[in-house]
Amino acid sequence: MSHNQTSDALSRHQFLRQLGIQGAALFAVYCTGQSLMSCSKSADVTPAPLTSPVTVDLTSPTNSALKTVGGYIVTSNIVVANTAKGYVAVTVVCSHEGQKKVQLRNGEFYCPEHGARYDLTGKGLNSEGRRGLTVYTVTQSGNVLTIL
Repeated sequence: MSHNQTSDALSRHQFLRQLGIQGAALFAVYCTGQSLMSCSKSADVTPAPLTSPVTVDLTSPTNSALKTVGGYIVTSNIVVANTAKGYVAVTVVCSHEGQKKVQLRNGEFYCPEHGARYDLTGKGLNSEGRRGLTVYTVTQSGNVLTIL
């Protein structure tokens, strides 16, 4: 059987070239942290602390959901909710896997990704929410909420 060295060299070259491109793409995805998030429950998903206060103008149409009890908005990675006991602010980052999906539902905070549930004080209500949520202090002066 005859062996064509030129086509073998070309095939090896193409193979190594393709491997290099795919390896570089995988490395780029890995370094950006996209798509390779672990489902590990031991990963630290604590949100970064606020570096400055966040203000919410209650007269702004953007924040109109806060006019009624049960309404909420998400701003600066914070869920601000109007509850029967007043305004509450928590991180939008779910402590289960770090998804930015926390919302107010039926009087409690909830992450639809895997069903993590939290009470209005940030305490976890099920196994997915057992780590709790970061809760921020909310003060009100007239029509402005300040979140610290």
